[in-house]
Amino acid sequence: MKHQIIPILATLALGSSTFAASFDTAEFGARLNGWQKNRTATYKFTDATYRTHIPTITYTPSGTMFLSTQIDMLSAAGKGAICQIELTVSSSGVLEGVQIKGDVRNKAIDTGLVRRPEAPAVAPAPADGSTEVATPRPFNATDEMITELFASFDTEMKKVTEAKGSLRSDLFSRISGNNVKSADLAAGLRHNLNLMLQNISR
Repeated sequence: MKHQIIPILATLALGSSTFAASFDTAEFGARLNGWQKNRTATYKFTDATYRTHIPTITYTPSGTMFLSTQIDMLSAAGKGAICQIELTVSSSGVLEGVQIKGDVRNKAIDTGLVRRPEAPAVAPAPADGSTEVATPRPFNATDEMITELFASFDTEMKKVTEAKGSLRSDLFSRISGNNVKSADLAAGLRHNLNLMLQNISR
């Protein structure tokens, strides 16, 4: 019985990989100054220094890919912020869900899972018989998801910066070299996310 189970599991694994999307980890690292022996890449972007960890990739039997990577925003005092970008990608390579979780100034942030939106309905023709129809705004589901994701991220960061005692902590952060700028962190995370999406293929 045990010998029969092994071929079945092997067949399932081959089936999921055959019909699954893939991620080019090597190229992703190359765009971030190259992977080091400790399985991270360190680089400067905007006015900050970041360290990205080699992504973790898992698949469901149907071929859905879960892709997660950790991004550290570094400072003179150590980690200024630790964030995780998590992607859910269909077997055809379509982004279905994205989320950012993290720890900034010892406070947890979580954008919640942003799911792929439905395309807007086509506007009906004017009732008066006119042929003039307003040109709809171009719709791109992935772009819409990213916009929603970082709007939620900005909201989470405001909770951190506006929290009780944040003025005192900001002063300490500037003295210790551990000041996390929301705009810089958002830019660094967006840079990583863009590169992750560019290295997904089917």
